[in-house]
Parts: sequence; C-alpha cells; structure tokens
Amino acid sequence: MNKLHILSLISLLFTINPALAEDPFGLDNDDDVFASDSTIETNSKENKSALISSFLSNRISESSAKNIKKAEKVFCYTVDYASAGYEGYTIHNLALKGSCGELSPAGRTLIKNSVFENNSLYSNSKDNCNISPKIILRYIHGADYTDVLFSSPCQSLTFFHDGDITTINAAPGAAIIDLIVKAYSGLSEPYQSPALLGQMVANGQALNQRDKEVLRKMAPSEAPIKKWDTKRNNQQSAPTVNKQPARSGWNKLRQ
Repeated sequence: MNKLHILSLISLLFTINPALAEDPFGLDNDDDVFASDSTIETNSKENKSALISSFLSNRISESSAKNIKKAEKVFCYTVDYASAGYEGYTIHNLALKGSCGELSPAGRTLIKNSVFENNSLYSNSKDNCNISPKIILRYIHGADYTDVLFSSPCQSLTFFHDGDITTINAAPGAAIIDLIVKAYSGLSEPYQSPALLGQMVANGQALNQRDKEVLRKMAPSEAPIKKWDTKRNNQQSAPTVNKQPARSGWNKLRQ
C-alpha cells in the first residue's frame, strides 16, 4: 500500500472526528488522551462508559477495560493464522507477521472515539463467519495488558486479558473497522524480538544503529530470520490445499 493510499484512508477516518487529523500514527509522547483519575466519576458503571460504549461495558471485564483506559503504551502488530509447522513468533496462537509501531496520542484518540465509544459499531446478532485476524492493539498498563484483535472481513473485535477471551460482532461498523485495519496494516514492518535486541519495549523494531547491527549479524544473508517469506514462496508450487481454520473455538464468532 503506497503512502498516498494510506493518507486517503486516514482522511476518511477523520470524517468521524476532524480534530484527530494531526499525527495519527507518529511516535510522540504527549499527554495521555484518556481521562485522568481526577476527571473520572466515582460510579464504576460511569467509569467504564466514559471510556467505552455501554455495549462493550457490559461484555468485557473491568480489569480489561482498565488496561485500555490507563494504558501507558499502545503497540500495534499485524497477525494471521499460523500455517501447519509454523515456528516463528506467535501471539495468542496467531502468527506474528510484523509490527505497525506505537500508536501516537492522536491515534489512540481516534480508536477510542471511533471504536470503543461507538455503540453503533456493534451487534447482538450471531454471525457464522470465521474471524480473519489482521491487527492486534496491545494496551499496556504496568506489567498487565489487554490485547484487542481486529478482524476484517468478518468484522469483529476480540478482547484478550488474563485468559479471558471475548469476541464482539462489529458487522454494523464494517466500514470503520476495514479502514483502520487497512491503514495500520500498511505501516507494518518486520517484527524482531525485543529480547534479542536487549530492549525493554515490545514494539519489535530496531530503534537505533546498535539494534540494526545486531540484526545484521544475525542475518548476514538478509534472509528473513523467521523464514516467513521463504516458507510461503516454497509452498507456492505445492498443490492447493484448503487451509480454512476450523469453525470452532474462539475464532468462531459468537456472542
């Protein structure tokens, strides 16, 4: 996806809230866009409604919502179903394809306003489609975190926290979900383990020249460390096999 296409997608997103047009995907460290403790009402129900829609507040746990509300960092990852024998990095048993960076304050506000606070995005109805994983947003608060998986098509959000998995049907908000998925997927870069680079942040990208040198020494041939692309290319000549994920488990959309 070229930069012009990404910009056109973002301009459409900003029709939801024009105030978000500045630096939606940068790495600025401005003030947290979520309300501070001093501005939150004492009623716990109102606390959750101030952050997320009433539809979501009745379906995800208070602790899961807390991580989103008080997140100190929000990282973005691109994901897909892992093929048989896949040995690369995974997240929630999905293949971790890349990193789309850290959300800027404006980017976090865009997601909050257009997704988490938008009741019209969701449906109570059941859908027989299989989840198609595209991006995961990881909201980190201290040592705890909540992951939010965006699926497109079969538009939905799946919240992961402390072993709890909740999938929400977002078919009415298909246009918004699709635009967000396309915009952030277009920013994806190859993911590298922060542990290998000695980093304390989990964005999975080389942050300085030292990190780049570490990666260069690990892969002098410039071949993918995880053999992701290589494995996919080798399989192109093999007979086509239906690898649709099983229509059961958390990836079967259920309310």
